[in-house]
Amino acid sequence: MKSDRLVIAAVLFLAGGLALLFGFTHGSTGLSVGYPFSATSLHVDMTTTGIPALIGVPLLGAGALLLFVALIAAIVSQFRRPERVLDTDTDLSAKRREPFGEFED
Repeated sequence: MKSDRLVIAAVLFLAGGLALLFGFTHGSTGLSVGYPFSATSLHVDMTTTGIPALIGVPLLGAGALLLFVALIAAIVSQFRRPERVLDTDTDLSAKRREPFGEFED
């Protein structure tokens, strides 16, 4: 199936992009828990520089695009008719079902 290959490619691109972006990151993360819960905050300071940033962002974008295309292909494939499978017992004539049927007594 074509959509299976698209999903595999999308996952590989997304994983490669995220690995490059997060693998070469310099930064910090902070979590403040407060009461009431609306005072809780999460701060992520992420900086990726150089070639990992130049390659990681397009890989991430290509993976997201491929995942969207795979989603559309999966939706379209749900509305297609199933392919007709040839049933040898009902579709072939009696002469073709029996080997050497024309020579019977």
